[in-house]
Amino acid sequence: MGVVLVAVIGGVAAIIATRVLNPAPPTYAAGDCVKTGGGQFHATVEKVDCGDRGAVHEVGLYLDDPDADCPAESYSSYEQTGGKEDEFKLCLVLNASEGDCFSIPTISLGEEKKVDCGSDEANRRVTEVVDGTADKAACASDSVENARVYPAPERTVCLGPVPA
Repeated sequence: MGVVLVAVIGGVAAIIATRVLNPAPPTYAAGDCVKTGGGQFHATVEKVDCGDRGAVHEVGLYLDDPDADCPAESYSSYEQTGGKEDEFKLCLVLNASEGDCFSIPTISLGEEKKVDCGSDEANRRVTEVVDGTADKAACASDSVENARVYPAPERTVCLGPVPA
């Protein structure tokens, strides 16, 4: 009887330890909004409500292979590799609405952030978001150069200058 009791207690302790100490990684799907941080070498990602100010990106595609390529250069990406968690890549699109302003670095995708349009950091304003179309030609002439074109979901985010 004592051996059975020890085995049951040990089994329960093992289950609790694996669930508490090694929780299942969050699952991501197209349409989930995320907050990214940590820069290129210590990147983090957290699922958040799409209305959250920090929700700069939306998951466009979830790829099981972290070495796979996103289908276009416009995507930012987050890769989860190694450790005890599943390995995957998220292809991220801007979570943007017409009139939103962003600070967008000229050389590094993935480090965009939403800012107030009157802020000194604001360097791009969303002039239009065209769902169902992945083509820069959908943008007005002042927004074509910096437009982000995403094949999945089909979306074009037109980015123009911030009005003075």
